[in-house]
Amino acid sequence: MRFSCYDFNMVLPNDWKVTIDKKSQYGSGIISFITPKGIALDIVWECLDRYKAKAPTVEVFINNYFEEMKNNRNIKSLDVVKGTPVTADEHETFPHEFAYTYKQPLSRGVSLKIIGLSMYCLHSNRFVVAYSKMDPKKENPDEAAMRDAIKTFGCSCNKNAKL
Repeated sequence: MRFSCYDFNMVLPNDWKVTIDKKSQYGSGIISFITPKGIALDIVWECLDRYKAKAPTVEVFINNYFEEMKNNRNIKSLDVVKGTPVTADEHETFPHEFAYTYKQPLSRGVSLKIIGLSMYCLHSNRFVVAYSKMDPKKENPDEAAMRDAIKTFGCSCNKNAKL
């Protein structure tokens, strides 16, 4: 099915559940898609102005984010795969994926794998991240469907969409 809301669109399997945070609005919010196996794919967005001063492009934002993770002493391992940034029609997108292990106080290490896409929408002044997190040590039967859905993510705003 093709899902579209707040000018975001994505192609998803028709058996996924959709929830929209009740505080969501055009300028900021959260939409979650849940697979029948309980894995979530989230779209989170907020005002781009909060990020552009420190990171003028989405690529700079992602690079800064990974540098902060590398410098975090609780992160025990970090494996990053960055895609190729794409700029088209005032949308800067950057696919990425990373796996890391972090140590929580009084517990063993926890491992996570994140696959996602970050976007600066210059038309609507929004910073957007579409992502899914999973345990890299377990079988993830929904991973291929998550990757396919993220590849279809887009923003269909127009020049009149500025906030």
